[in-house]
Parts: sequence; C-alpha cells; structure tokens
Amino acid sequence: MKKTTLIVSAIIWMIFLVILINALTDVFPGNIFQNYKLVVGFAFITVTGLIRMVNKKLITPNRD
Repeated sequence: MKKTTLIVSAIIWMIFLVILINALTDVFPGNIFQNYKLVVGFAFITVTGLIRMVNKKLITPNRD
C-alpha cells in the first residue's frame, strides 16, 4: 500500500510538472494553460506540499 501510494503521488507530481513547464513556456501555441500561469504555479506548489506531507507520514512511522 505504501509503495503504491508513493508511485501514484510521483506520477501525479510529474503530470503537474509537465503542466507547469507547458504553461510557462511557449512550446505549444494556443495552450489553454498559457493565460493561467500564476494559478498553475500555485497549484504546483500546493500539490508538492501535499505530496511531501503524504511522503513524510508514510516514510516515518508514528512514535506514539
């Protein structure tokens, strides 16, 4: 379960990274993310933070 969650979170992060790169560069003209660079940037930071919290909870066991 832990391994599957880590793999899925890595895939989601890579998808968001591709969307961020696509939004910030003009590789594809007529890109729908081109007008929302700030929103895409904030979404990338938010997803990265959430994935970091998930990874910390899965990797470090609770010491309660």
